Formats: sequence, structure tokens, C-alpha cells
Amino acid sequence: MGDEAVMIYSSDQMSRDNLVGRGDAVPNREGWIVPVNKPAGMTSFEVIRRVRRATGVRKVGHGGTLDPFAEGVLLVGIGRGATRRLDTFLKGDKEYLARVALGIVTDTYDPTGRIVERNEFEPPDEEAIVSLLQRFEGEISQTPPPFSALKVNGVRLYKLARRGEDVKPKPRRVTLKELELQRLTADGFEIRVVCSHGTYIRSLAHDIGREIGCGAHLSRLVRTRVGEYTLDQAVELDDFLDEAVSASGGDRWK
Repeated sequence: MGDEAVMIYSSDQMSRDNLVGRGDAVPNREGWIVPVNKPAGMTSFEVIRRVRRATGVRKVGHGGTLDPFAEGVLLVGIGRGATRRLDTFLKGDKEYLARVALGIVTDTYDPTGRIVERNEFEPPDEEAIVSLLQRFEGEISQTPPPFSALKVNGVRLYKLARRGEDVKPKPRRVTLKELELQRLTADGFEIRVVCSHGTYIRSLAHDIGREIGCGAHLSRLVRTRVGEYTLDQAVELDDFLDEAVSASGGDRWK
């Protein structure tokens, strides 16, 4: 299969003949890569489930999980050829806008978790934050959050954590290529991050809070780029599903 057989989604190419299929097949080509703007409050798997239902194609996958509270670019592969190419996106660089909230630590390192610590803090100083971010740039050792999809002895870490087991993920090497302060907020600050595969922005926020001394969690996360695909190129999920359903002549995802 040549790469030219896998198409990048464009709404003006949507039709019954070129998107909607049956089983693993997508008519007339090996598949589609669809940059979707995943809304907050939805799992990545739920996006896949809805796309399967709307298109009638079973072989649907994504190129890198986004946590339910996060939003932004989720690359969806539709059809056998497209899903095979998703590994290349899993290993590529990603870019995020991340909001760090100081003074509150949660067990998940994000706003969905149980608060385990509250601390007073001074309003963040721009110069001090910029200096701190510079210390995190480059290749670093990072410990994943205890609530993550990584496995220990075949069991997901989040399942162990939910059972109350003492979860101690192993540190691993990741690369933070760019860390840029965007703005200060009432309870912290917002940063732009360009990072390698395997980086946990939740851990970055947690570690930054620890360095400041008051603790922190990641209160908002927007993925703005996966490889060469940016948020500006992403289609709203409901718009894509509506177009797919219209092309199929059905009402399958609602």
C-alpha cells in the first residue's frame, strides 16, 4: 500500500462513495486520517466509538490518547491503511497549551482527581517562572502520574491506583523541546509546551509545583499540534459526524 492511498480529511471530499464503508473497508482507498478537535469531557475511545458508528467502518483508531479533561487535536484513522499509519504519529512531537494551577495538588495531577494537598502561595512572578521553565527544558527524567494507562505486570497503573495500591511508576527519559510562558493567571500561569512522545504534561505541572514549593496541578490542557497537524486544521467532532451520517443516509451516531 502506498501512502497516497491514505487521504487527509477535507469536508469538500465527503461523499457516500469515498468515506462511508462497511467492516474494515473504506471505498476506493486505504483510509482517511481525520484531525479531530476532541472536546473536553470525552474519552478518546468515545470519539472512536462515535466515528465507527457514523461511518460504518470497524477499523478506526487514534494517534495518541488525550485524557478526558483535555481537548484539542486527536488524529483519527479510518480504515485499515490509515490505522496502520497511526504509529508514526504516536512517536512524533506534540504541542500543548497547559494551564498550571498553584497551591492545589490532586492524586491524578489534574482537575478530575481528589485533592490531597492545599497550600498558600505568593502570586507568581513572571521572571521567576521563566527562569524555572528553563530548568525543565531539554532531555529530563520524568515520572509518569500514578493514574495513567501505563502497565505494571500487565495491569494499568490507574487500576492499581483506584484499588488503593501503592503505585510507583518508573522514571523515564523525555524531551521538552520548548517551554514558553504565555501568561500569568489568578491562580498560576499558562505555558506552551513542545515535547517528545511519552511526555506527561500532568507530571510536568506536578513537578513545577513541587519546585516552586506550593504544589500544583494541571487545570487545563489543549493539544494544539500532533506532528504536522495543527488545531487550526482540526474539524469539530460533531461536524464531522454529521457529515459522515449525511453521507451514509442514516442517523447512526446520535
